[in-house]
Amino acid sequence: MVKKFTNKEVATLLRNVSAAHQVKGENYFQIRAYDLAADAVEHASSDIRAIWETGQLDQIPGIGSNIANYIDELFTTGKVRHFEGFFKNVPTSMFDLLKISGVGPKTAYKLAKAGVKNVPDLEEKIKEKLLEEEFSEKSLRNILQGIGELKRKSDRILLPVAGEVAKKVLEYLKRHKDVVAADSLGSLRRKVATVGDVDLSVASDNPKAVIEHFTKFPSKERVVEAGGRTATIAVRDGIHVDLMVQPPQHYGSLLHHFTGSKAHNIHMRSLAREKGYSISEYGIKELKTDKVRPCQTEDEVYSLFEMQTPPPELREDTGEIEAALKNKLPGLVELSDIKGDLHTHSFWSDGQDSIEDMAKAAASLGREYIALTDHSYPSLKFDQRLKEIEQFNYSQDKIRVISGLEVNINANSTLQVPDEILAKHDIIFVSIHTSFRQPKKEMTNRILKALENPHVDVFAHPTGRLLLEREGINADWGKIFRRAGELGKFLEIDGYPNRLDLPDNLVREAKEFGVRFTVDTDSHQINHLTLMEYGISVARRGWADKGDIINSLPYAKLKDILEI
Repeated sequence: MVKKFTNKEVATLLRNVSAAHQVKGENYFQIRAYDLAADAVEHASSDIRAIWETGQLDQIPGIGSNIANYIDELFTTGKVRHFEGFFKNVPTSMFDLLKISGVGPKTAYKLAKAGVKNVPDLEEKIKEKLLEEEFSEKSLRNILQGIGELKRKSDRILLPVAGEVAKKVLEYLKRHKDVVAADSLGSLRRKVATVGDVDLSVASDNPKAVIEHFTKFPSKERVVEAGGRTATIAVRDGIHVDLMVQPPQHYGSLLHHFTGSKAHNIHMRSLAREKGYSISEYGIKELKTDKVRPCQTEDEVYSLFEMQTPPPELREDTGEIEAALKNKLPGLVELSDIKGDLHTHSFWSDGQDSIEDMAKAAASLGREYIALTDHSYPSLKFDQRLKEIEQFNYSQDKIRVISGLEVNINANSTLQVPDEILAKHDIIFVSIHTSFRQPKKEMTNRILKALENPHVDVFAHPTGRLLLEREGINADWGKIFRRAGELGKFLEIDGYPNRLDLPDNLVREAKEFGVRFTVDTDSHQINHLTLMEYGISVARRGWADKGDIINSLPYAKLKDILEI
């Protein structure tokens, strides 16, 4: 019987092929093709095997015909002969080491050739000083730090992955005639960057029928359990989806009880006791009489305390209850406020699609403008690319393409390309892509110097974190935010699935210094352009309103800010 591979397993296999290509010095475009395919599989909202079974692999952006054929062979036979042949002269132990943040294919290969068998063996060899002849002390120290990060990783799920799963299940649930309402719960509803299981709720007077419908979800792998009002199914990659069904008259109480963080709920229960009530998922009970008041909506729960209903994203007990009691909750930014996307990539650097295709896809989403901010590789044909953007803008009037670059801040605090190249572009993002382990003071000065450059507009994905993969840089954020505010520089909130960076707590801190933001997708292909909603969720959790986000402005006003 052929093994059933999960999305994660297929993505890992493709990344291993890419790594093998790199250590063998193969063609860059082949390497990039496997990396793009791995990203496409890992971030697919559906089970890749189910897509394969319908014969639609070639419709997934990022998977070309050759790789589609390899995946077809994998699902049909359980192996890919081409891959097996390619792996023959590569030590397989190197692939386990790639899980460590900061260890790339060439380092992993060198470690494996030095006799390292796996991550625990590597940690032991470093601590016993058995690798100091082949590697510098600094390199080994950074690898140990990466191993520490790996140990702290959990089985949590990236918000966009969980969010896309929830959308499909909720859409399916709402088709049933007995479903009055259906929503997400818990950390997923609060839009936390990573979540545990996917928790959902339904309002219905017929829980038995709803549970039966839920357990027949077409893309389920198995039913974990099913009861009278609750059930759990496993979907792609073993993700668990939990469902709770509540009568409509108690549904608001259920939403309230299972949305707020533990701290938020404790604070709310304390307020209730002060007024002589207790609150639960079943309603509000008057302690003197034991009479339970059902709440069909969350507004009914919060109105008991003469307060506003805090948006789910704010329910962390970080001041939202106090603000709601004073009727001073912020009017948070909405996805519908966004007029354009200011951080995207085309095939001029490491993207998959052309400038024209990216622009047309953005226009179809209702965007008024899009900035193409390809990486400023020294080999990039800057003038030729600028000319293509100019010609596209002259050829149509549906969307404005803004010429931009994403420029690496080098370890020595210089920028990747000279000022004369930066000056030719309308918007410049700077970011950290190398030397993530610099000491705090050195890293802070590195960023500050980049922000001082008059051509620089935005600091992109500021912490450099990769969720569940790599922790962020160590920097003096207060000093950076203060200087960014003084200089009128913007900070990015990156909506890409494993970034969601700037983190929400730092968004709120930066606001205190008067800093404004861009919310972007960091798209590397056209189907990434829909990720904007997840960047917006971070902005909302950071208490950002429409006025805090510069790409909520129409192009006529944005160009004045950017001095285009």
